[in-house]
Amino acid sequence: MNLNSSSTKGEKAFRRINDKFRQYWKCLFILIIVYVGAYLAWSKGISIWVLGLLQKNDWTKADRALIIAVAIIQGLLFSLDGWVTALLKSPFQQMCYAVNITKGIEVDDKDYIITKATESNEHCKETLKKFGILTITVEIAKVFIKQKNLTEAAKDKNGSHANWLNLSYLIPLIFAAIAIFLIYRRLKKVKRKIKQLST
Repeated sequence: MNLNSSSTKGEKAFRRINDKFRQYWKCLFILIIVYVGAYLAWSKGISIWVLGLLQKNDWTKADRALIIAVAIIQGLLFSLDGWVTALLKSPFQQMCYAVNITKGIEVDDKDYIITKATESNEHCKETLKKFGILTITVEIAKVFIKQKNLTEAAKDKNGSHANWLNLSYLIPLIFAAIAIFLIYRRLKKVKRKIKQLST
């Protein structure tokens, strides 16, 4: 009777961990899609439209209103860092807490899951932060202040294939995805162990 109730508690705790893990990786991949989608929309369409609008209305890079507008856009991008951190950390911390308080999980499994979760969280958070602050704000400055096509501005600075340098952001995101897959595999093993205890 007592063994049965403890195994039921273990299964409930595992379900909670699994739910938080699912919530965590969904947030992570949604953020990646939003960032990449926003960047592609900016570089392939919106920036060209903005550049045409600036040139049509004869706004120069010396216009105070234009500089203030760019400063506001950059400020909003900087504040995205806090939003991204909160969105990723909330399910991440809840999952780690659920893992820590669950009694049916071995210490090695707990350490592994929490380490891999921290690794994926840091890879994703830091990469999106750098991508948002370093890349997107620079791209905005190219269009609004230098008033050049993104391709022309990149060619001037780094050569004709400069935009391919942004692929470097994918490497830590791939590591984050691998860490999430490894957590998923370990959680399946933990689930099997909990089921064996209940039989």
